[in-house]
Amino acid sequence: MRITAVVNQKGGVGKTTTTVNIGAALALDGQRVIVVDLDPQGHLTDALKLPSGTPPATLAAALTGEYTGDAAALLIMYEGAGGRLAAIPNALDMFTVGRELDRLRAREERLGRILAQLADLCDHVLIDCPPALDVLTDNALSAADGVLIPVQAEDSSLRALRLLLGQIAAIEGELRREPLVLHGLVVSMLERGGGGVARSKLGRSVIEQFRELDLPILGTVPRSVLHVEAWRLGKTMVEYEPGGEHAQVYRALAKVLEASE
Repeated sequence: MRITAVVNQKGGVGKTTTTVNIGAALALDGQRVIVVDLDPQGHLTDALKLPSGTPPATLAAALTGEYTGDAAALLIMYEGAGGRLAAIPNALDMFTVGRELDRLRAREERLGRILAQLADLCDHVLIDCPPALDVLTDNALSAADGVLIPVQAEDSSLRALRLLLGQIAAIEGELRREPLVLHGLVVSMLERGGGGVARSKLGRSVIEQFRELDLPILGTVPRSVLHVEAWRLGKTMVEYEPGGEHAQVYRALAKVLEASE
């Protein structure tokens, strides 16, 4: 089982869209996939139009130790993606779980323990992280084998990326036995001009600065109303428009994760 954290503490950079679409691409390629909605706002659960977790078997309860039963009870199957995509959905108790975890021992290791129970049920886990460098994100970074970082071609994304890389280094130094695999960046919602490059001078400048950080840009996802349409219908892009450019990008990203096994 390979675990990838889709992480950036900046909101609105495409973490959820990246998670669900790569997850679906992996599933349609024959992999058994679990996507985890670690964001208390529950965007992944909404994107796939899944029901919220039902007490007592919720992710928050499992993280705090209030639920100690079979971790498989946390899973809800997504109807598409060839029947190989499951999710650990959001529930209302996720809004207070951070405060609860701060009072517990080994608080950064709890998600990893939950996912370890699911190792026989899946090939890949993708974690949709919250937009914060908090204890939930630390749990994801502790549990994961690798990291995928969605960004936008904006100065604010560049600043956030530098902070995130510092947090990853801190987690590696304090909580991990092995370093995380930094798979690379996914530039989301790119306003493109001729030749497929960023339309604005600012966008082109930021992308050049991303490259200077020695992280590969694995793909660029153009801004499109198709994402909004797919989200409204509870579909992934690889199902909504399987022959389109967006689906091709997500399939290529899925291949990157498969090659890291």
